[in-house]
Amino acid sequence: GNFIYVYFFKIRLILSDLDMLRFSKKVEYALIALLHMARKSAKELTSTKELSDQYHISLELMGKVLQSLVKSGMVKSVQGVKGGYLLNETIENLTISQVVRVVDKPIKIVKCIENHHFSDCGQILYCNIRSPMEILQEKLEAIFEGITVSDLKDDMRKNKINSESTGIG
Repeated sequence: GNFIYVYFFKIRLILSDLDMLRFSKKVEYALIALLHMARKSAKELTSTKELSDQYHISLELMGKVLQSLVKSGMVKSVQGVKGGYLLNETIENLTISQVVRVVDKPIKIVKCIENHHFSDCGQILYCNIRSPMEILQEKLEAIFEGITVSDLKDDMRKNKINSESTGIG
C-alpha cells in the first residue's frame, strides 16, 4: 500500500516542478486497481467494493475506472454473485502510457501539442518554444512508455525505475 502512494508522490513532485502536469485521479485509481489485482493469485477475483474499501476510493469512480479497464481488454469482468475482476493481460506488457490513454486523455505539456490546432494560440507567429516543447513531450512520453505496471509492483530500489533509466531522481 504505502509504496504506491510514495511512488505517486515522487511522480507528482517531479511533474509539479513543471507546474502543470499530474496524473488524474482516474489514472491513479486504475494503477492502484491493476497493482492490487497483480498481487493476487491469477484466478482470485477483485471486487469494486474491495478496492473502494481498502483504498478509500469512491465506489462509483472506481466502478467507472474498472469499466474503462474492461473495455480496453486490460481487465476481465466475471459476472455473478461472487463476480469481480481479473487481469486479462500480464502487467509486464502494460505501460503507464497505455493505462493513461485508457482511462484519461494523454498528458500534454502545452495546449498546442494537445490539440494540434495552433489557431487558438496568440503566439503562433512568434513562438520560440513549440519545437523545444515537442522534444520535451517526446521525452515525457518515452518515460511513460518505458515504465510498465510490473515495474511499479516491485520495490523501486530493485527494479529499473531509477535516475539512470528514466533521467528522474
